[in-house]
Amino acid sequence: MKKCIVLLVAALLLAPLAAAEDFTLEERRILQGMDQSWQQGYEPTVEGGYVNICLPLTSEQTGGKITATLVLNDESVSPFSTGRLSAECWKNEGLYAVRMRLPLVSARHSGDYAARVVVEGQNRDGGALRAEYPVVIRIRDGRADAIRPGLSAVAADLTLGEKGCVSAVLTNTSPYAEMQDIELVVSDATGDVLPDGSDRLALGSLMPGESTRIEYPVTVKPNAAVEMHALSFELSYTALDQPNTWAERFTLPVTQEIRLEQGGLQTPGSVIQGDTATFTLPLMNMGRGELTNVMATLSMPGVVERQSVLVGTLSAGETKQARLTVMPGRDVLGEVKGSVTVTGEDAWGNSVRLALPASLTVEEAPVMKSVETPEDMVKEMVPAYAWILAGACLLLLAALIVQGVALGGKIRHLEEDKL
Repeated sequence: MKKCIVLLVAALLLAPLAAAEDFTLEERRILQGMDQSWQQGYEPTVEGGYVNICLPLTSEQTGGKITATLVLNDESVSPFSTGRLSAECWKNEGLYAVRMRLPLVSARHSGDYAARVVVEGQNRDGGALRAEYPVVIRIRDGRADAIRPGLSAVAADLTLGEKGCVSAVLTNTSPYAEMQDIELVVSDATGDVLPDGSDRLALGSLMPGESTRIEYPVTVKPNAAVEMHALSFELSYTALDQPNTWAERFTLPVTQEIRLEQGGLQTPGSVIQGDTATFTLPLMNMGRGELTNVMATLSMPGVVERQSVLVGTLSAGETKQARLTVMPGRDVLGEVKGSVTVTGEDAWGNSVRLALPASLTVEEAPVMKSVETPEDMVKEMVPAYAWILAGACLLLLAALIVQGVALGGKIRHLEEDKL
């Protein structure tokens, strides 16, 4: 128990020492060669082909020699003439007044070089001490190259009558100079796409090769044209202490919510086996953009698996009829259920799909009796006519016989009277 207490007390006594920084930057101190303190925004200076860096440091853990080394974030664009950029310093009156004077190459480029000063030393027990301080080396007496931004991954969410966003990735393409005080303005010459709030978006600064994602808020007017719009991107910024501008245009679509509506499905209700049945469906484009490849498809198991008709193009506000004709077979009977599916797309390939039920009652075809032809009727009527004619002939024959007998009698009487 006593051992544990002793260890705990030792840990508490050593905690402040362990938490202490290896080195402390005295941000309010101004050394000879500094125009202002670190707290006021001190930066290394360039003069006579040299870079001068000053750091007022203190340390409670060492009083021996320390080494300060400048390490560039990108060694491939180094403006310095030597490989190792370091300086040694000893404590004087409790302060390490680190001063570095580093030579520049004559063919250097004007720019802003991100770097860090790495300070190393040893504590009184021989342990390593280390600290890093970021700096920017701003050179203005070298070769000045064009500083141009790069815009990529440009996209937009522009929906009719709604708030949206124009997005892009902005890159400082210069390997040397920083872009500062960057502002972006996005505009549409037609006035259909307007900034949501201020038209100027502040983007801060970008070091050489650095990128940032842009999100520019906009509003699309309710009566905007649903088509491709050429949006202008105008960038203003400062580079190498000089104002610069850059402008590009990107073509982006203003879209709409697809509003394909259908009327009531007109069905024949019932149909006799073997007859045709027609389904009619009114289709209306209630949106502001054109719809293409509008197609209606009827599926009714047992009657038709997939019967399609191409309605074609529907302009804004236009109505067209989709007519689908089917013929139930003689093996189909009773109520048959299915569906009508409508598909289409806008000018940018966004698709729309509607589906509604459809039904049809198939009635049994009536059994038709055989129909007698005129030839059959004649054949059936021939025996009756024959008997009638035969009877008529017999009656005529009997009448002729009677008439002959009567005339013969009269002739005899006339002859007898003459005699």
